[in-house]
Amino acid sequence: MNKPLPQDFEKELISSIGQNEYHFFENSFLDIVPTSVRVNPNKDKKDPSNKKVSWCPLGYYLDERPIFTLDPAFHAGAYYVQEASSMFLWHILDQLVHEKNDIKILDLCAAPGGKSTLIASFLQNRGLLVANEVMKNRAYVLKYNLSKEGHSNVVVTNNDPRDFTYLPEYFDIILVDAPCSGEGMFRKDSDAICEWSLENVDNCAARQKRILSDIIPSLKSGGYLLYSTCTYNRYENINNIEWLVREKGLLSFPIQIENEWNIQEILGEKSFGYQFYPHKVKGEGFFISALQKTNETQNVKNHQKNIGISLPAVDKKSMPVFKPWVKLQDISLLSDKTGTIHAINSDLETESNFLNQFLRLIYCGVSIGTLNKTIMIPDHSLALSYLLADDFPAIELNRMDALHYLKKTLPSIDSSHTSWILATYEGNGLGFLKNLGHRINNYLPQEHRIHMEIK
Repeated sequence: MNKPLPQDFEKELISSIGQNEYHFFENSFLDIVPTSVRVNPNKDKKDPSNKKVSWCPLGYYLDERPIFTLDPAFHAGAYYVQEASSMFLWHILDQLVHEKNDIKILDLCAAPGGKSTLIASFLQNRGLLVANEVMKNRAYVLKYNLSKEGHSNVVVTNNDPRDFTYLPEYFDIILVDAPCSGEGMFRKDSDAICEWSLENVDNCAARQKRILSDIIPSLKSGGYLLYSTCTYNRYENINNIEWLVREKGLLSFPIQIENEWNIQEILGEKSFGYQFYPHKVKGEGFFISALQKTNETQNVKNHQKNIGISLPAVDKKSMPVFKPWVKLQDISLLSDKTGTIHAINSDLETESNFLNQFLRLIYCGVSIGTLNKTIMIPDHSLALSYLLADDFPAIELNRMDALHYLKKTLPSIDSSHTSWILATYEGNGLGFLKNLGHRINNYLPQEHRIHMEIK
């Protein structure tokens, strides 16, 4: 730890955990920060290590932190780099969700996508996941990270939390991973130490209450609100849970945990919370709590609003064009106002059009491309999705060639197939190439090109 912790922070944490416990907490800043990843169950990837994250079956600890930019498997979406404590969300979902087929889940503050990609893996392409981010630039990062998951049951939106009041009693589960003071990131990010103050804690707590107030009407009666932060203080954590119980009529829901996990259960008067401390778990600071909405919670009426346009289904006459590209079983193809065609699970076609009336959809299922008369121009997202046709021409690249592809410096390929080819690494799609015989065109989007030196 290069920077001393703020005195006010020390005082607050000591009041919560005691002086002796704080000594161990402070010493944890001298330890090497653990690196963990969560594998994508739909991509080919050998287990990264034999050190599992106890509360998430897809989570692994790495012995050291590699340069992820120089691993083509990372770009193919074979795994997601995620802090281990945050993976506890899987354990909570596993206790709460008993039927996935018709479930609707909202990740309200979703960027950059760690928890949304976890939810997508958990759902296994069933139900509906709406991943939202209010900041436009961050929403597009979220879109890209979810596209690497490859699922066709995901919608990405760019909305303020209050916009969801137009969807009363809609979601079965809402996750609010709230903007917070970031105390749990102190060990990883020294800038978070400089930005911390008691005033900022108060501002965050007030903002969190506003977000929660805006989103509760969208939760179904009997549904679950999951509230999390990456901080330690009671004002942003257990006090907010107490407020939800007292003022909003929610019921705090206990989660079963194993003693050997060393997760600290935080008890309020009528509430349960789960705190991760870096001196107790192999992970960073994190807090999460589950609450259930009761029937007595006041609801609001649906409002009339239409900010989007319908997503018309692609003309059936055009379907033969898509068959060489896309697995079409149980899939609907929808076209947006830009002409981009999206593949979404057929049982979500009506839901997608409904959501598009009230929200700004920037991604729907899998963007598969555009149609130029009878010619398909593929979208990069299709290359990363398991919707791509099994018999689509592909060329497997070794690590160096894969990196050159990702740097857009791949000079040639050894393939007799002309036209469109999928570039793969370890069996997973990286993106599209077009072999013109005398040259190849690399269709990796410029914004995803790697810039660092290849080695």
